[in-house]
Amino acid sequence: MKNINITIGPSSKLGKYDAHFLIKLAGLLRNGFTMQQALTFLTEQYEVIKEPDRRKLLELIDSGASLSAVLKYLGFSKSIIMQVSFAEIHGEIISNLEQSGEYLNTRRQTTQQLAKTLQYPLVLVAVFIIMLVLLNYTVIPQFNELYSAMQADKTILVSMLTLILNYLPYAAFSILGTAVLILFVILLILNLKNTKLAAKLLLGIPVVKTYFKYYVTYRFSREFGYFLNNGLEVKEIILLFKTQTINRYLSLAAETIEEQLLFGTSLGEAIEELDMLDKRLAVFVNHGEYNSNVGQELIIYSEYSLENIIIKVESLTKKIQPVIFLILGLLIVCLYLVIVLPIFNMLSSIK
Repeated sequence: MKNINITIGPSSKLGKYDAHFLIKLAGLLRNGFTMQQALTFLTEQYEVIKEPDRRKLLELIDSGASLSAVLKYLGFSKSIIMQVSFAEIHGEIISNLEQSGEYLNTRRQTTQQLAKTLQYPLVLVAVFIIMLVLLNYTVIPQFNELYSAMQADKTILVSMLTLILNYLPYAAFSILGTAVLILFVILLILNLKNTKLAAKLLLGIPVVKTYFKYYVTYRFSREFGYFLNNGLEVKEIILLFKTQTINRYLSLAAETIEEQLLFGTSLGEAIEELDMLDKRLAVFVNHGEYNSNVGQELIIYSEYSLENIIIKVESLTKKIQPVIFLILGLLIVCLYLVIVLPIFNMLSSIK
C-alpha cells in the first residue's frame, strides 16, 4: 500500500517539535528499533515534555499501548489519530510518519510566511494610530494654548489641517472597529451548528468567499487524493469524510457529492456542482480519470490551492501598504504645516 499523508495540527505537549518527533520516530523504526523502544527513547530525549507527562507517557508505552494512543496523549489532532490508526491496520507506518513530519514542517513554514506578510502592514497601521493619538493629546493642544496666549487668529488652512488631525483618530478607530465587527460576525458564522447555513453565509461574503473556497478545496483535494493513492475506492472515502468529525465542511462536501453520484454523475461533475470547491478542481479530476491518476491530480491541485491562499494574502497586503504609506505621508505633511504655518504667522504679527 502507498503512503498516507496526514493533515496535523500542533502538539500541546511537544510544541514546535511535533514534526521532529514523527520524523525521528520513523528513523528509529527504519533502523530496527521496535515501536516500544523507539517511543521510550524519544520520550526520554525531549525536555519540552513535562516530567508528570513523561512519567504517564512511559507508563502508557510500557503497557503496550498503540502508536495512535501515544500520539493522542501527546496532543496530536484527531486527523492524525484517525489516519495513523488506519495505517496501523494496513501497514506503512514508517513512510506515513516521514511524510507527516515533512508536511507539518511545510505547513509551519507556510504559516510563518503568512505571518511575516501580514506583520508589516499591521505594524504600519499601529504606528499610524499611535501617531494620531499622540498628536491630538500633545502637539495640537499646546499649539492651541500658544495661539490663545498670543491672541493670534488661525488661518483657514491651519484650522482645516487641525480639524483633519482632530478627526483622523476617530476615522481610524471607526475603520478598526468595523473590521473587528466583521471579524466577530465571521466567527459567529463559523460557530453556527447548521453547516449548510454557515457555508452559504461564508460564500456570500465577497472577500471571505475566496479564502473559504480555497481552504475547503485544499483540505478536500489533499485528503481525498491521498486516500485514493492508498487504494481506497471513492465510496469508501466519501463514507470516511461523512463520518469524520475533524472538518464539518468536508462532511458536507462528501454528502453533496454522494447525492450527485447516486444520480449517475461522475466525480468531476459532482465536484463542479459544489459551490464550496473551486470549479477548476473538476478539470484536474477529469484529467486524472482520463489517465487513471485521480489521486495524484488531486494532490497537485491541493498544493496549487495552498499557493493561491498565500498569493491572495500577499496581493492584499501589497494593495494595502501603498494606501497606508500615502496616509502616513499626508499625516506628516499636515503635521509639518500645522507646526510651521503658525510660527510664520506669529513672526508676521510680531513684525
